Amino acid sequence: MKLEVISHYEQVCKEIMLLNSHTRFVKIINSHGRVITSAIKNNIEFFVNGQDEAMLYMEVALRTKMLGDFDPFLGPMHFSVYNRKNVVIMEFPIENATVYVSSEKEIDLNDVPYKILAVLRKENILNLV
Repeated sequence: MKLEVISHYEQVCKEIMLLNSHTRFVKIINSHGRVITSAIKNNIEFFVNGQDEAMLYMEVALRTKMLGDFDPFLGPMHFSVYNRKNVVIMEFPIENATVYVSSEKEIDLNDVPYKILAVLRKENILNLV
């Protein structure tokens, strides 16, 4: 991946982090499940580490690909939200990658995902038609 693309993605991560104080981290994961870049809040607890974290991101990449297979029938996916016991996860498919956002439970799900979509639209990296 080109350095200017990675640099652009770094800026996107930082911009998303600034949208809401409840955002824990933002990672951009490529289609192979590797983290391209990230922005992380200081002093957060990571619930998944090591090999489990690698497996999680591979699963994110696979899920994004599989959900994309239904785009011709259902239209492109804008985002997915997973409301877990400890965190809220939001995933946004972008050009050959996924923006993976981990947030505290207090996040406003009627507002923040749409603000993130607006950032991704502004940065021209969404797959939406």
